[in-house]
Amino acid sequence: MRRPLVYVLVINWNGLEHLGECFETLLGGTYGNARFLLIDNGSTDGSVGFVRDRFGGDDRVEVLECGSNLGWAGGNNAGMKMALESGADYVFLLNNDTATEPDAVEKLVEMAEPKPDAGALAPKMLMYGCPDILNSVGLECSIIASSWDLGLGRLDGERWNEPRQVIGVCGGAAFYRADALRKVGLLPPDFGIYLDDLDLCLRIWNAGYEVWSCPGARVRHKFSATMGAGKNARRKYYLNTRNRARVILRHFPFRHWPRVKLLYAVGEARAIGRALLDGEPWRAWAHVRSWGSAGAYLPRALAWRVKRGTPPTTRAKKRGGGRPDRACRFWPLIRQDMMFFGGAPLPEDGWYEPRDVGGDTVRPMSRHATYESGGGALRVRHVNCYPRLGATRVEVMQQGLRLAVLETVGRDEAVIETAPGRVEFVSARVFEAEETGERIDIGGWIGL
Repeated sequence: MRRPLVYVLVINWNGLEHLGECFETLLGGTYGNARFLLIDNGSTDGSVGFVRDRFGGDDRVEVLECGSNLGWAGGNNAGMKMALESGADYVFLLNNDTATEPDAVEKLVEMAEPKPDAGALAPKMLMYGCPDILNSVGLECSIIASSWDLGLGRLDGERWNEPRQVIGVCGGAAFYRADALRKVGLLPPDFGIYLDDLDLCLRIWNAGYEVWSCPGARVRHKFSATMGAGKNARRKYYLNTRNRARVILRHFPFRHWPRVKLLYAVGEARAIGRALLDGEPWRAWAHVRSWGSAGAYLPRALAWRVKRGTPPTTRAKKRGGGRPDRACRFWPLIRQDMMFFGGAPLPEDGWYEPRDVGGDTVRPMSRHATYESGGGALRVRHVNCYPRLGATRVEVMQQGLRLAVLETVGRDEAVIETAPGRVEFVSARVFEAEETGERIDIGGWIGL
């Protein structure tokens, strides 16, 4: 049986604290023909020495020192060039703050090999500290090129276990067919950060390939939902805003531009209004700056489109050439029903922010939630916010023993005797977002 060569690229900049687990989980994998490349962007924390000392005895491990910080795209491009020159059949990009399941690479290869049209695959990314919750099973993209992780904040479950076509792959764990990269090129070096992974996948679609989720391959990721603070946060916000326009200019079909421009203007106006209402005028200024950048970038984008031959010009269409269907193969996957992702709240210890329900303050819980008890009687209120969907059912556990079962179609209260230590709340009935209209899946509503 053919065992294609997979190059796993771990991008790193001063990420010493993550590298031990990242490489240990990779080297413990079941796939037998993989090489593992640390791409170091000029770290000063001893990352390179650590990997060489701890893992250098394994001849599958290599190190590429970039000498300076080339950024996420620049560093990965250097690694991908090395992998392609070394004869890689597949390239697997990974952030350094990931832990890979033993069979993840094997599952990716098993799905890709019988699907030669699969140019990229998205493994199932789960929250590192709460692996019941999804980080990503691919990317989504709106009609104004706002992009977000499909499944972000949702509970893992059967609905996420079926492979599906997706418009893109999150760059934190992205599996590419080497031939697709040789055909379309690498990550756009002028994006800086944000949407460069989407840009690459749109090119993969337009080259005649497809992009799929691969839920059997699982990767846990130390996801951060924040942009940080200060100048760094402002720069990231600006780049995200600027790069939306670049994606549109580079890839969106000309025949859709009138509608896209109208909705883009509406989206920008809303974003600026929200920024001013939130007392953050710097966000509004970032949008204004992005308009100037888009105008300056337009000639470069048009030249790029002419060079690539996509999408076709109006003249080419009139001559019957240009193959407009091929040029915008990704368009059916563009989200037409929304412009921006509303965000996804993430739980802490399994609990979401409290809410008032008929005078009771309760906290929605995920599938699992924990509470540190001081011992003695614990008064628990439990509420069902959607009685039409059936009863809630939450088991209360401690030290492997079931203390109580909370079940109601309305509201109830229980007093539970506990020992000092951690008490677990485990839901046997999840209320999914599709049922409730909420942004999250909820296992119950508990007040302590």
